[in-house]
Formats: sequence, structure tokens, C-alpha cells
Amino acid sequence: MKTLAGQEIHPRISVRHFLQIFTQLNLKLVGGEKGLDRLIENPRIQKPGLALAGVYEYVHPYRVQILGNTEISFINRQAPAKRLEMLRPLFQKKVCCFIVTKSLEPPPELVAAAEETDTPLLSTPERSSVTINTITDSMHSALAPILTVHGDLLDVYGVGLLLIGKGSIGKSESALDLVVRGHRLVSDDVVEIRRRGDILTGSAPELTRYHMELRGIGIINIKDLFGVGATRLQKDVDLVIEMEHWKEDGAYDRLGLDDHSISILGIPVPYLLMPVGAGRNVTILLEVAVRNLLLKRQGIHTARAFARRLQESLEPKRDDT
Repeated sequence: MKTLAGQEIHPRISVRHFLQIFTQLNLKLVGGEKGLDRLIENPRIQKPGLALAGVYEYVHPYRVQILGNTEISFINRQAPAKRLEMLRPLFQKKVCCFIVTKSLEPPPELVAAAEETDTPLLSTPERSSVTINTITDSMHSALAPILTVHGDLLDVYGVGLLLIGKGSIGKSESALDLVVRGHRLVSDDVVEIRRRGDILTGSAPELTRYHMELRGIGIINIKDLFGVGATRLQKDVDLVIEMEHWKEDGAYDRLGLDDHSISILGIPVPYLLMPVGAGRNVTILLEVAVRNLLLKRQGIHTARAFARRLQESLEPKRDDT
């Protein structure tokens, strides 16, 4: 399977930025202020119960660690000397940060370990379940892998259509023609694709949002020219069409029996290679490709149905011989 080329980025955020994002949790810094620039790289949350029991190899340092009532009660039940012996190996893992929930009073040894290792120790009045759900939902978006690609993304009949191809092939002109025909532009020239689970969502960089570059005219604002209904902020990527100049010996699909895919951040997406040449109305072809995809989603595969009918029409002739 072909892989879509582009610049792949795996975002990370600092604990300092984390505090600014989750104001609804009313987070307070209890200790380890010098470590606020430590990075959070994984959106999943961890409760270090096993580590408190002495099993440290399963600690993921780039995940936010939650200390709820169970964990704090367990620490408090230990003798002070035992607490330090238990906490030091955990804090030496250079965890990004710990959050104590329900405004529980952190044991002095916990604060001391945080200060000693410059590990941010935070506190929230929210319950552990609320804290975990709140952080997980937002962090999956904030830390979603991003692939930046050269192309145009549009909403055509509710389908996220990504146009790719070499420069000057006509992607922007085709995108503009689709907008004129009533479809909606998401991004021109540069598309940022984020993966959330098995969903790929494309959007425009903030600087170029709503804008399009047209050779001979310059930069135009689609929202200003055609109205707010001609644009949208983001759209899931459902179909990728690669445009290329017509080649006489090109291996172009004539029947459409086989469905092709392209890998984007590890997720397969339907893919078509479309030749561009004189006399071909590219915009209409793009619309037909999208309509055909919608038919396939309904279980109607025209090419395969035609092939079956052709096969059935030949079978009686074989019986006669």
C-alpha cells in the first residue's frame, strides 16, 4: 500500500502549558516547580498503584500520574521511613507530573520527593474519575499525531476529498472550481492531518485558513469572496485523489474493479490516481469519484456489478458449445 508523504509531527506539551489548558480542574502546584518544563508525550493517564507496591518497570514517565484516595491512603499507612523508600524509586523515573485528586493532603514525604527530584506535584479538588476523563478527552486532541502534506482538502457532498499531486498540476484551480459549484474549502496548499484513534481529520494552518493561491491572480480569501458557507474549519479525510499529467503508457484503472488505498498515519484511506489532460473536465470527474464512493458505502459497486452481468451473459453461450 502506498504511503502519503509529508512531514510527520508528534506533539508534546510541557507541564507549564498543561496547567494553562486545564483551568477547569483548578490545578494548584504543590511542589517541584523547577520541573514545569518537563514534557507530556502520551495522552493516556496512569495510576501508579503497582509502583507504590514496588513494581516500577511499568511506570510510563511521559504520562500524567494520578494519585487518588486509594494511593494516598496507602502511602499514609506506611511508616515515614518506608514512605521515602517507596517513593524515591518512583520519582527517580523522571515522571512528567503527579496530580493528587479530591484536594487530599499530600504526605510530607510525597512533597519532599517532588522537590528533591524537581517533579511537578499538582493538586485538584476534582475526583479521580472526573480528572482522568477531562484530561484524556483533551489530551487525545492536543497530542494527536500530525501529518503536514501538500494538497487541497474540500468537503464535497459531505465527503472529505484530499487532492494531491505535483506543483502546477491544477489542484488549487480544481478546488476553486469545486467551491464555485457549491462545495466547501477546508485548506489550500498545506493540509494538517491529525489522527485521533482511527479517524483522520484535516484542517488548515491558522495563517493560511480560508486563503487560496492562484497563479496569475495571487492570494484570495474564499470566505470573503464566496461567503462563510464556502469554507469549513476541518473535515475528516475520506478519499485521496492524486492528480498527474496524462501519460500514454500510464497504468490507469479502466474498470474500477479493485479498490485502492493509501496509508495516512497508518490508517488506510480510499485512493484514486486521476490523469489530467486536454479535454478532461477534472471538476466533474472529481464529483463523480465522490458520488461513486458514496454508492460503494451503500453497498453498490457499479464496476463489480457490471462484471458479474457480463460474466452471466457469457455463461449461456458456453453451455451452447
